[in-house]
Amino acid sequence: MNNHKQPSLFISHGTIYEAFKSNQLKLDFLKLRKEHLINSPSAIVLFSGHWQTETISITTSEKMIQMDEGFPPEFQTNYTTVGNPKLAYRIIEMLTEKGLKAQAENNRGLDHGALIPLKLLFPNDNIPVLQISQQQKIDPQYHKKIAEVLNPLRNENILFIGSGGLVHNRNEIEKFSGHEIEPDNWGKEFDDFISTELSDKSATNYADKIISAYNHKHFFKSHPTTEHFLPLVFASAFGGQPTKIYEAFQWKNLSMSAFKFD
Repeated sequence: MNNHKQPSLFISHGTIYEAFKSNQLKLDFLKLRKEHLINSPSAIVLFSGHWQTETISITTSEKMIQMDEGFPPEFQTNYTTVGNPKLAYRIIEMLTEKGLKAQAENNRGLDHGALIPLKLLFPNDNIPVLQISQQQKIDPQYHKKIAEVLNPLRNENILFIGSGGLVHNRNEIEKFSGHEIEPDNWGKEFDDFISTELSDKSATNYADKIISAYNHKHFFKSHPTTEHFLPLVFASAFGGQPTKIYEAFQWKNLSMSAFKFD
């Protein structure tokens, strides 16, 4: 067993268009990996804003490929990696023992919320991957508890990634405007607020600070629906000091901010 302790990550995954088309984004994320993920993980557990189920579900497939979400052929990839059924069933057992219902899902591939971080950070690796769903009520306290139960797995070189968006209002975007256009003030203000909250070195519970952000005056402008913010709750609940490792906006109001929690 590899006993290296992995951080947990929050990645704002942005659009599949930019993930496939932007060479700068690819270079940025390869640099991010080199600087902040020095030790390759033995397995990756992804928590995406694009999968909600009545009961928490964990993929048990032997092979993980891009699922069909109706994207044009230019956004289809042959990216493939192995699954990790053994770890998936262990996670189900850990959650069940703590009274959190969980079940196996053996017929699901990678949605683009899971695919994009893998494609950008680990383009040439074959690291075992599984995906865990959000419970459809999107309760932050419930998902905080899930992360706390699974936290010991980080000591076994397992990397947890919450994939969503720090600001994610698709009603306010300007499509195909790249990374250069300035975000609206409310989006930048909310992004800055979270960054400030996570730069507080005196804090001991960053997940609670993130959950309190649901009361921020720009929260529901930044998140008309909350499934893309929940991965930050999840990633922060693993504990550890946060570091902002990436900052940008796509298409005016899709924040690409990313954090590492050591």
